[in-house]
Amino acid sequence: MKTTLIFIFTLLCTPCIDAKPQEALPSEQLKARVIQINSLQNKILMKDSKVSDVDNLFNNFTSDFKYVHEAYGGTYEKTHLYNNYVRFLKAGDYTYTQDRYKIISMIAGHNAVSVERQQIHDGKQERHLTVFEFKGEQVSKIIEYWK
Repeated sequence: MKTTLIFIFTLLCTPCIDAKPQEALPSEQLKARVIQINSLQNKILMKDSKVSDVDNLFNNFTSDFKYVHEAYGGTYEKTHLYNNYVRFLKAGDYTYTQDRYKIISMIAGHNAVSVERQQIHDGKQERHLTVFEFKGEQVSKIIEYWK
């Protein structure tokens, strides 16, 4: 009985360890991944985009991916965000003929990249701060810091 209790206590107190922890990508690889994601985001917003373009973007996100933009609605889970993209696409809301986002600068850290992006909105140039967080090669979170 005492042995069984010690065994159970040991199991409960032992932290869960991921069998295959994700290695952090080097800075240059993180930046390259951000460039890819930015390109895929731009492609979706183009006039002739397709649901397969949305699929291509979302294949780069972890299963627990979150998009956070406090100024425009808060936090979105992966499925909700995917459905929004598809709904807007099918409604014909994506009509860009040139890329929306242009990367101005990036700073890579441990599993994250802060990105300054530029867009032209209503004829005015705007710059936005976005942070991409990674788990391995996949994006686990995108946080927007602009209004």
